[in-house]
Amino acid sequence: MTGSVGGRHETARLEAFSDGIIAIAITILVLDLRVPQFEVITSGDLITAILHQWPAYFAFLLSFTTILIMWINHHARLALVERVDGLLMFGNGLLMLTIVALSYPTALLGEYLNTPAERVAVVTYGLFVLGTSAAWNVFMLALRPGRGLLKPGVPPELIASTRRRVALGSVIYLGATGIALVNARLGLGIITAMWVFWAFVAYRTLNRRQRWSAEASSGSDETAEAE
Repeated sequence: MTGSVGGRHETARLEAFSDGIIAIAITILVLDLRVPQFEVITSGDLITAILHQWPAYFAFLLSFTTILIMWINHHARLALVERVDGLLMFGNGLLMLTIVALSYPTALLGEYLNTPAERVAVVTYGLFVLGTSAAWNVFMLALRPGRGLLKPGVPPELIASTRRRVALGSVIYLGATGIALVNARLGLGIITAMWVFWAFVAYRTLNRRQRWSAEASSGSDETAEAE
């Protein structure tokens, strides 16, 4: 009993630490949205300047959504964990590193998308996202059922299917980054579409976890009554 309580405490600390980092990372993205500066300004000039900054708005929305979806998925995975160990903590730390670093390629996209240098900006963004995907692979490696970190009753197939999706995502991000070398907009479109996919995965995972939790709770109640 003491070990179980201690494990939940460590898991709660890890999630609180991660939530704090993610909150900061998602907040600082707005710093790349800058107010147009003019010495002499008219309403028409300001409207034109605001519309001209659309790449910055797109980059902000893309990265905000990216981090939001990763936070949802991170929450869903840690909800399955009963205790933590070194590999999970280092994997989680690597994931936090890539999330915080996402502000840099976001700034590049906002500055250089729709310019002759957009290819370099998109490829750089793709490489950072690929690094994030690699960190997710390490994180999910730590959650293999055989390592004993999961709560009792967590279906092994739930972890296995997630690991397959994360591995496939890395391949797709690698391909999208390669495509961006030839066609920046197409490569960026694939990366953007992947976050729509991950949003769907996060939604399904949360619903499935709720069903699993209800079933596990029901099973525990039945066992207690039988005793």
